[in-house]
Amino acid sequence: MPASLTWDKDFPKGYGHTSIAFLKRCYGFYQAKNGDFDAALNVVSKCIKQKRMQELRSKYPNAVLIPILGQNQLPLALAYKIEMPICFNIRLIYSVSRKLLCAIHRLLNKPMFIGYIVKNTDYIIVDDIVTQGGTISALRNFIMGRGGNVVAVVALAYAIGSHDIAPLKKYTVRLVLKFGNRLIQLLNIYGIAVSFQELTNSQAKYLNRFTSFENIIRKIAKINS
Repeated sequence: MPASLTWDKDFPKGYGHTSIAFLKRCYGFYQAKNGDFDAALNVVSKCIKQKRMQELRSKYPNAVLIPILGQNQLPLALAYKIEMPICFNIRLIYSVSRKLLCAIHRLLNKPMFIGYIVKNTDYIIVDDIVTQGGTISALRNFIMGRGGNVVAVVALAYAIGSHDIAPLKKYTVRLVLKFGNRLIQLLNIYGIAVSFQELTNSQAKYLNRFTSFENIIRKIAKINS
């Protein structure tokens, strides 16, 4: 992966609308996650904040929305409600169900996308829930690797602390001091990153919880056994 995939230091916090708890309590949430677009529109209508959407439109008037398209209809419904141009030709072609994965699984199982990106176009990624941000990161890499620019991320809800999309310096520095090149080599093998600056902030925070590189290896071995 090219060095340009590192996050800009001033990459904006994720644009959010509600809490995960409220979102999941909305009638029709699970139907929307399983392909019901009308249910998704209803859920989104209950969650969105008009001021946040106006802020997005004003700050990025020339940007194109890329909702994460798959069985889950909430990202597409949110994109419709934002009322900006939408790119429909980028699709998720591989992703293990994120809700069934533990944190290390989420990190190592990288989603894959297909589609056409217009070079030098500004894109905004749209999702329903952001936790570690692995899907966001994978789509961003796909877009930027084909000449597009990712200027923002918008989602209905974020896990605690995941509004910070780009990794904070304090977390990447700690990773360097604790693990050095061994962890970078491991992340490279799995196609996740070639530098700690390519991780999302939530991914960097998660990896910092390990006390040693050997513990990371043992955790991976355990889930692969």
